[in-house]
Amino acid sequence: MIPKISAPERNLWFVALIVSVGLCLFYGLRYSLSEGVWFDEALTTYFIGLGWADLFHFIARYEANMALYYVVLKIWSMAAGSEFALRFFSLLCYAGALWLMFLPVNKHFGVRAAFTFLILILCHFYLTRYSVEIRGYAFALLFMALMWFCWTRIVLDGERKYWLWYALAGLFAVHTHFYIALGIFCLGLMALPALKNRGDFGRWLGAHSVIGLSFLPILAFVVFKESGQLAWLTAPDLKSLIYLGFDYSGAAPEASDPVRFGLLLAVGTFVLIGLVRLSYSGGGIKVRGNSQFQLWISALVIAVVPVGIVFLVSQFEPVFSTRFFTPFMPFYLMLAAIGATLAFRTWALAPVALSMLLLALSAHAYAHREPNRWAGAFGFLADQCGKDQAVLYMNPRGQAAIDFYEKHSYTGCDLDPLPFELVPENYFKEPDEYPDHLERLNQYRTVWLVMTHLSNPERDKLDRYLEQVESTAGPCEPAYSNVAVEIHRCSQVDKQEATKAP
Repeated sequence: MIPKISAPERNLWFVALIVSVGLCLFYGLRYSLSEGVWFDEALTTYFIGLGWADLFHFIARYEANMALYYVVLKIWSMAAGSEFALRFFSLLCYAGALWLMFLPVNKHFGVRAAFTFLILILCHFYLTRYSVEIRGYAFALLFMALMWFCWTRIVLDGERKYWLWYALAGLFAVHTHFYIALGIFCLGLMALPALKNRGDFGRWLGAHSVIGLSFLPILAFVVFKESGQLAWLTAPDLKSLIYLGFDYSGAAPEASDPVRFGLLLAVGTFVLIGLVRLSYSGGGIKVRGNSQFQLWISALVIAVVPVGIVFLVSQFEPVFSTRFFTPFMPFYLMLAAIGATLAFRTWALAPVALSMLLLALSAHAYAHREPNRWAGAFGFLADQCGKDQAVLYMNPRGQAAIDFYEKHSYTGCDLDPLPFELVPENYFKEPDEYPDHLERLNQYRTVWLVMTHLSNPERDKLDRYLEQVESTAGPCEPAYSNVAVEIHRCSQVDKQEATKAP
């Protein structure tokens, strides 16, 4: 029986929910806007600013994995393309996903469990970050949540009309991130025992056939045309799974040990309590006809099975990264929310409030949010505007980020880019394809050198460029730096004037 709550208790839950929304916006949207876009986000902003032909060429060559996200975001950017607007699109997708997951939990476990779920997910350090990333993870989570919502309607409530929505959601989902196919695989297997006749099986087969056919081009791209984006990944081991367990529990790597281990223990304990209470609530383990236990099992399978599959595959071809599991993390928190409310009932708000505090401390400590952020670097360059100046970029990622801020800034100054202006044809050029000589150097009084995470070939090319720049424009001196970006000024201007504080 689903517990009911009194009006005063409901008001307290609403207060806790509002606080969690504030934490999400503070540690997600506020931080991201103040620090700016990072490399992968800069790539997104650059390519959605291209014409449709160039965008589709980029998708076919480089990242078919998130094709639907790029197309939809480009349409969105035609109306609102600022950094806030692009992040707000992800935030809307995130909110939609939470609502779709809230509904079945509320229906089958009550408002306490549903509110607890929302509170945990809104305060989670990793999900808070990806709720506003200018990448496709929030969009992918939206479709994962929609598919799971349809699955609960079909399997738990017997509403066959949702097979059509399930098929459509899956059709779009596999084009937001190919890892969603793992979630669909889980849902498909778990739906099989609920099929009652040949008609149900036909609907199941039809829906998954449509999704599978749609996924084939993405699968072919991943298998045969991998672009090297995952070259930085290594084969995972047991330690990788332990670290992922901390991430799932909301424990940031930079948080103190009491916070990290407290969250790991608390969330894990809630999950186990939920399993025990549901398993024996009717005098013994009963799956068929037990909608609560079926919902709990579905969340467990979605949260865990994709991790196991990717872990095994990564022993041969490393594709194991925490960010790829973002669409599955909320289901683990759902298990914890159910367990907490089953264990504490009317007192559930007390452990939830403590969990909120630990999650907030974890989010506050979370500092490794892709440190190569570009808002500060652009702000510095924009303050140095003047005639006869150029900027030398040693890779296209930095130029893409600066170009994005330049496009949306009222104070930009259109500094000439070197060694070339970024266009789709040269975005993927390797350093050995860069021109050997920088053109028109004698036209510039000052050259700004932007450096970040340079590869060895890029450093070799930089050494050759430095000789040309210093012999023409003047010696180079450090002028700005953050965690990952350095800017040097190369000029004959007096050093005291040249090195302004960032």
